[in-house]
Amino acid sequence: MLPKMFSADFRHKIYRFATLVDPFANQFEVLVEKINNNIYLTHGWYALKDFYNINRIEAWVTLVYTGRGQFGIILRDRFRAVIDPPKFEPPMKFKLYKSRVGSDFVADLLEDTNLLSYTHEIGVDDITFEKKLSAYDITTKFLMVPYEEFGEKAFKKKMTTIEIVDDSGNIWKCIIICGSFQYKHYKIGGEWKRLVAARRIDVGDMIKLHCDVLGKDDHLYIKLNR
Repeated sequence: MLPKMFSADFRHKIYRFATLVDPFANQFEVLVEKINNNIYLTHGWYALKDFYNINRIEAWVTLVYTGRGQFGIILRDRFRAVIDPPKFEPPMKFKLYKSRVGSDFVADLLEDTNLLSYTHEIGVDDITFEKKLSAYDITTKFLMVPYEEFGEKAFKKKMTTIEIVDDSGNIWKCIIICGSFQYKHYKIGGEWKRLVAARRIDVGDMIKLHCDVLGKDDHLYIKLNR
């Protein structure tokens, strides 16, 4: 939640989506909600925790409004020391999955942070698969997915691209390859490598893959369990 003083001064200049830009030009797209004259940064905000590796420490963030829905950001630890952003070439750009989010602000939302956080509900009949990530998944730029246990039901036979939606609500554009050596499988590449780096995913982490009940669409949802 942003301070009420900021909300009062800039509420008419805040758009449905905001972009946070750090000193190394990494960008984080976040969803904005307005509730009782308060401004909340919601979907996409959680991505900063992994990116800056602040899951286990307290941190402060300074936001400077630069216009047109953009903020410059600087993070500091509890001792007020600046937390250096990771460097990527090109800089990391976190983009939100927007197909289930309206372009207008929603009236009468409850002021409950649990309800504002990004979630993708898994139905009892939906297609899921859990996997412990191997060195191959992390070091080769490809995520290996079994054919019979998941891929056959989840993916179209001739598809070559797929979009991964992570549990922060960010979307990653990937390629998908069906292979047969030494056994039939799918490999997911493209921005999978960027996702691994941005979320600090490592060997031994558990992930849950999920497709909607009908399956065979162009989106694959992923949740990290670590």
